[in-house]
Amino acid sequence: MNKEKFTRWHLLTLGCLTVLFIVFLSGNPGVVRAQDPSVLVQSLPSSSPTGTDSSPKCLGCHKYRENHHPVDIVPAQPANYPFPLYNGKIMCLTCHIEDHLGSVNLLRGGPYLDEREFCFKCHSEGNYAKIDPHIMLDGHGNILNVNGRPVCLFCHLVKPNPATDRTGDVLFRADVAFLCWRCHPSMANPLFFKEHFLVTPSMEMRRYINEQEQRLQVTIPLVPRDRITCSTCHNPHQKGVIIYSPSASGADALHRLRLPADEICIVCHNVM
Repeated sequence: MNKEKFTRWHLLTLGCLTVLFIVFLSGNPGVVRAQDPSVLVQSLPSSSPTGTDSSPKCLGCHKYRENHHPVDIVPAQPANYPFPLYNGKIMCLTCHIEDHLGSVNLLRGGPYLDEREFCFKCHSEGNYAKIDPHIMLDGHGNILNVNGRPVCLFCHLVKPNPATDRTGDVLFRADVAFLCWRCHPSMANPLFFKEHFLVTPSMEMRRYINEQEQRLQVTIPLVPRDRITCSTCHNPHQKGVIIYSPSASGADALHRLRLPADEICIVCHNVM
């Protein structure tokens, strides 16, 4: 076979395989690409009246395993759960609806004046009211225990090591904002919130932030995918918990800001 015939044969074969793959996907809408392109996620049949779980489709745009409420977990009392479960587990469509023109954040039954109202349909408001995760130390400088576990685990998946861990080392139980919203409502200024929350700074701004972190000796942490969240500006820890000085900045300060109010903005915004 000469080179020209081989090229035509190769292109024809590639085209046929492409068509077959498209036909396969059309007949199997539950198979979609996950966050890792090498991983396939198969949608699970639903044990609820809502039908087949379409949650895996959300992975096309949303990295919910990193930035949302935990999924693929079985609630403590599934029989009494107020929202649909899929194979007995919490998935995207347990809390959200697929209609992107629906309520804010696509929450079931919305809109809600206070999004915590939605959370407390499953979680006990009274139990959270008894805990202040910002009080983390006893009178002797030791980490407090809450319900037999370190208070750190109220937010963190694994208790951090303050001697060695930095921003990229710590793990959270859910997205940082979810953890904060268990007690705190969203920001009162909706415009400020929209312009900052989960916004990804430009590369130019990232370079400027890095320069300011070095100059001011402060840590300005961003969530996965380098986006702004509550803890970017606010330090939720009690003074004395974090050893690394730049990350400890703002602990127990007014509004828990990592820098005073007249300085925090210029860490990101170059006004010179």
